[in-house]
Amino acid sequence: MRGNTIAWTLFLALFPTPWIFGGAQQSLQAGNPADERPTVSCSQFMAPKKNVNGKMVGQEECLMQDHGIVEPNLKYHRVDMGITGTLSGWIVKQGARQNYFTSGPDFTFTQYGNPHSPRFHGILRYEAAKGTSLTLTYPETGWNGKLFVLVHGRSGSFLRGTMRPWDEYFDPAKPFDVDKYEKAMLAKGYAIARTRRNADGFAIGDYSAVLDDGTVWPDQNINMVPELILDEVRMVNNFLKERLGRKPTRNYWFGHSAGAYTALALNYLIQSNPDINKEADGKETISGFILDDPGGGLFLPVLVKNGQDVLYRTRESKAQFVKSFSIAHQAYPLVYSNIVPGEMDLNNIPEGVSPVALNNKRKMARLMKEKGIDNFRMYEVRGVSHNGGERLEDGKDGDVQILDLSRLMDGVIDLLDNWVEKGIEPPATKSDDPGVGASASAIGLPETACPLGRYYPFPQFRGTRGAGSTGFAAYDGTSLEPLDGQLMFVDMNENGRRDKRETVTEAWRRIGLLKAGKTFSRARYVECVQSTAAKLRKENLITEKIANLYVEEAEKEAFPAQ
Repeated sequence: MRGNTIAWTLFLALFPTPWIFGGAQQSLQAGNPADERPTVSCSQFMAPKKNVNGKMVGQEECLMQDHGIVEPNLKYHRVDMGITGTLSGWIVKQGARQNYFTSGPDFTFTQYGNPHSPRFHGILRYEAAKGTSLTLTYPETGWNGKLFVLVHGRSGSFLRGTMRPWDEYFDPAKPFDVDKYEKAMLAKGYAIARTRRNADGFAIGDYSAVLDDGTVWPDQNINMVPELILDEVRMVNNFLKERLGRKPTRNYWFGHSAGAYTALALNYLIQSNPDINKEADGKETISGFILDDPGGGLFLPVLVKNGQDVLYRTRESKAQFVKSFSIAHQAYPLVYSNIVPGEMDLNNIPEGVSPVALNNKRKMARLMKEKGIDNFRMYEVRGVSHNGGERLEDGKDGDVQILDLSRLMDGVIDLLDNWVEKGIEPPATKSDDPGVGASASAIGLPETACPLGRYYPFPQFRGTRGAGSTGFAAYDGTSLEPLDGQLMFVDMNENGRRDKRETVTEAWRRIGLLKAGKTFSRARYVECVQSTAAKLRKENLITEKIANLYVEEAEKEAFPAQ
């Protein structure tokens, strides 16, 4: 076992939650075996293996359970698949990210402050029995011929019990288990594949790698290996061809947190290995990306060789960049430190990389612009931390209250498809940092553009583990400004001291939504929401349906003190 096992064990004892820093909130409810469908082989759909240093690497076994129609009104069909196979990649034996088996070491290790440790190549075998799997949901009628693959964040550990064997994710009591983002995709006719991988960044890994010298190196997770996802997409494509008569014409990647920086790494790796994102017929595997709050704001589009940045220096390499939207959650307060073992080594992070996630998100957008990469947009969104409320039906869970980011994602899905299919240029990058070179400020959804209070990270009773969520404090005119989960006061009026909350009228006068002497009213609120929704709709950032919904809700919204 590696020398840092004791440090990891101590950290896990102090921080047992698996969802720190934006992991995927996946259901771990085990189904009743009596209610499950038979397990059968799906190996006939597996992606072809590749020769790596004389060894065949890739999928070895596929098992599946076909649960049939799980949403009878819309005829959505669910199939669970467990995959076992091998991956080619690198490990480090010391320094940051020791439990990361990765095929992109120049990004995974270097940008997290481990540029000097020797890297060792090897082959890792992953297992369906330890949770590596996917759930495919597709419409039996009205399929638009396209697939979204969903790639979660840095979470999932069989050792810690946050992953189960592949066939224990189906819950007969809730067979149609999808979040708001997935519902939006399905409603537009997409098939969706929700992937699972052992990707916990804070746990001793579930797998061992066999290094090229024969050494067996344990404790590895497979957080950042895009080849795993690409082969799963190819397998699903083969399956859909049999079930629905044709392969998808487009595959899109929706990645959250680590699922987003894995997508970025894939885009960068295309420059040195153009075939990584190609099928046997030369068609691209992934045609577009939605990068939902890239983990740590990384990876930056930088690759230094012999003292020079070699990434995207030619017209041809810039054209290879696959169209991508980065949705930057402005209120995520992630700041790395050297306290957490294995997280980021601040003493060795490259020049330009910041321990502050938001700085990196903005730096990424600046670099994309400076390098002339036209196929990238960054949309910074106010008032939302790392989680977008996609699994909260009404956006609330105790002291957690989150604005509904799925309403924006619904529009971004269409923006991506129209950009890829029709060449329709989306709106320019949006940020509140003028140095990004954006043509507009960050996106303010009606909840923050016409505020009735303040969204803030670290909800009161969640402590430090509430970093990825938000609470909400209303402008009630009577209460003190609240303390957050870190016992820091939320400076709602931005005057630097804790005092009584403003009324809505006072707050709106301060931020310029009301002129002096004017009073907040239902009519003024509806006017503000209607104007905000119309601006978002004009740029197709939200759909007509969502714009109308915002106005309908404004007409009956309960108000705090005015």
